[in-house]
Amino acid sequence: MYRIMKRPVTTRYAAKEVGISLMTLQRWIADEDIRAPRLQIVNGRAMRIWEADDLKRLRALKEKIYCRGRGRKKGFRFKT
Repeated sequence: MYRIMKRPVTTRYAAKEVGISLMTLQRWIADEDIRAPRLQIVNGRAMRIWEADDLKRLRALKEKIYCRGRGRKKGFRFKT
């Protein structure tokens, strides 16, 4: 099962927690497949801080796109 988050995480760590690459998550955000958290300034840097409910939505999207243990679904397309 999934680990329980003790605190919010960055986009890089959110991708790692869900089991996808950072580039895949950034592409999903750019394509508006998933609504990303707002940018926040942390120590002079703009970062997206992901909460537990954001990770739940991200895991649900991954389950929708990927087949269990078999990688990406063949011919998967989002309905527009």
